[in-house]
Amino acid sequence: MGMTANLDGARHAYGLCFVRAPWAYFTRLKLDQQWGDGWERAPYEQLAGAPYTDGPEQILTVAFDGPLYTPDLGYDGKERSVNEINRGEMPWLRTQNFVGNAPIHIMAGVTLESFVEQVELAGGHVFAPLGWGALRLEPGERAASSDSPAPASNTVKA
Repeated sequence: MGMTANLDGARHAYGLCFVRAPWAYFTRLKLDQQWGDGWERAPYEQLAGAPYTDGPEQILTVAFDGPLYTPDLGYDGKERSVNEINRGEMPWLRTQNFVGNAPIHIMAGVTLESFVEQVELAGGHVFAPLGWGALRLEPGERAASSDSPAPASNTVKA
């Protein structure tokens, strides 16, 4: 049995700041203001912790699946820190390059709405927490992002 969660109010308020598969963490802060243990050290997958939460509803965590690769899986052979990834030096998630298909690169700061759209384009799914309806966000609140999301589904599986 599946349920859907409405993204209204949260779809633009959060930006992607950390990934540890199968979890994606989104923050309401600007990326240069969000922090976590070891975010300045590389390799992030061994030395970095999840983002700090200093206030209510600052961090939103969703689960995802699909054929997506994290930065530690052979992107360019260089180990990176969370801060370097959040500055845009490489995507948090990417697909393989196949002939005839453009690769998908999910960068830091991408909105929740765009994240859901891109994961689904890659053939995956995003799963929202059951308490999603408890989010009380003001319309028009936005995360810091250089992303210009295209129209996407307004729901995710719960």
